[in-house]
Amino acid sequence: MSEIPLKPSHGSRKSYRHWIIVLLLLLIPFSIAVFAYWPHYYSFTSRGEIVAVREIDVDGSVHFVYVQEGITRNRYEKYSIGLRDPEAVFTKVDASAKDDFGAMLEFEEDLRDETIHHAFDSASEVTSAPATEDGRDERLQQLIDETSGYYGDSIGLMLGIGLVEEAQREDFSQGGRIIIAGTGTLEADHTVGSVGAIRDKLRTAEAAGTDIFFVPKDKETFLYLGISNEEEAEQTAEELNLTLQVVPVATLEEAIAYLQQLPNPYLRSVNMP
Repeated sequence: MSEIPLKPSHGSRKSYRHWIIVLLLLLIPFSIAVFAYWPHYYSFTSRGEIVAVREIDVDGSVHFVYVQEGITRNRYEKYSIGLRDPEAVFTKVDASAKDDFGAMLEFEEDLRDETIHHAFDSASEVTSAPATEDGRDERLQQLIDETSGYYGDSIGLMLGIGLVEEAQREDFSQGGRIIIAGTGTLEADHTVGSVGAIRDKLRTAEAAGTDIFFVPKDKETFLYLGISNEEEAEQTAEELNLTLQVVPVATLEEAIAYLQQLPNPYLRSVNMP
């Protein structure tokens, strides 16, 4: 007697399809999560903020600029940075870049401390107000402590200007009428040295309503690959039609002289296309 194969019931087939749908629905968010959080490294630079030197306990009116730099570990972090700043620049790197970036931050802490020393000494020499050795060491340590949350040496020039304002009781901002910011190292001989991320610093300053932005005057002295800070600033200002005034300076004294000759009241001029 032959056996008749049993067919699955209608209810069994429905249950089977139900579990397939459930598994597919679970796989969708799982796949998205894997895609978003799977290790995928990019270095980036993006717009940051301008900071008043008063926030680092200097009685001046000018600002320094910092930008955001770092390493994203996955696509989600990259997307988050891009959402905050659509013009952020990303470069694909490997996993070792995280350690390299950490080592770079430690190195730039030393550079920051060095340019703080130069800014303090240069401002003292410009204003003929040298401090005692104990007073100098105490003030330097205070400045280093106040700037510990920042890295790099591009604070030098603006710190020097702020310290000159403090020593001479000047206010180059004319009571806050002018927003003055800038970037550049300050060397022992009072010269302004080249830095990085000029485009992002200019974008940051423009977004904050800056009127005057100092950059290193380094067309003839730039030592690195690519175009100088001065040329990059000029190109960026033209390309983005920035309204701030880009002012290249070679020394602390040149920056001070520029600020001292500003008309009072200052009338902002706008760069037209």
